[in-house]
Amino acid sequence: MFRTNRVFPGITHITDAMGVSFTLIEGAEKAVLFDTGYGMKDAGAFIRTLTGKPVTVLLSHGHHDHVLGARWFEKTYLCREDMEEFRERTGKVQREKVAAQAREQGVAVPDDFMDARIPVPDAIRFTGETAGFESLDEDLGGLEIRVVRVPGHTPGSIVIYVPSRGLLLTGDDWNPCTWIWFPSSLGAKEWRDNMLTLIRGLETGSSTEIRRILCSHQPAPREGEELKRFLAWMTDERMENAPAFETGTAINTHAVRKEPEDWVLLFDRDKI
Repeated sequence: MFRTNRVFPGITHITDAMGVSFTLIEGAEKAVLFDTGYGMKDAGAFIRTLTGKPVTVLLSHGHHDHVLGARWFEKTYLCREDMEEFRERTGKVQREKVAAQAREQGVAVPDDFMDARIPVPDAIRFTGETAGFESLDEDLGGLEIRVVRVPGHTPGSIVIYVPSRGLLLTGDDWNPCTWIWFPSSLGAKEWRDNMLTLIRGLETGSSTEIRRILCSHQPAPREGEELKRFLAWMTDERMENAPAFETGTAINTHAVRKEPEDWVLLFDRDKI
């Protein structure tokens, strides 16, 4: 039920039965798990087949497809700004929607899915700053990572950078199809500018550039240059002239699309 992609030594990208991905980053002494998926299968037990080292679970943001799998772990960490999102997205209404979605896809829903306790995460304690954003450096034992809060998809969205690999894990702050239309999302222009600021901050003074990207809704790495081209394409003019896009909600959603790359940016036109 879990598919794995060994992206680099010590870095395994995992895709669950419902198609969302999360990542195990393992050093010589300890490991970090970035997100937990939909929770239909025991992600904790699966991770223990991949590593025997102590694992810290970091949640990229509070949406259900990334946090429902937290039920399989004793402790997780999330930005304080996304705690309310977490509570809503792990509640009964959202679980019912996810269970229906799973059944439509032919994915077995655990008997206790509706009632399983999901511990409220601890707040991430940032100790530094990167390009004006809160950040945290961690040495996993010969493999250093940097956790950065980059508001965009949600106010508490985080990314992880692995400098020695030139690898950026973007969570949902960037996918080839990026959604910035949720009620808690920032305006699209502010999101884009935050991502550009992040890139400049990570690459300034670094011995490596961002060469690879791991997204939460892609099973394989993307080229780092693709993210930069995507952001450059999403100009103010294109956002302001983007056509409406129906999402079945009252949100004034519009879409910028580029072919043949199949890039899409969905955003709330009222907030750009």
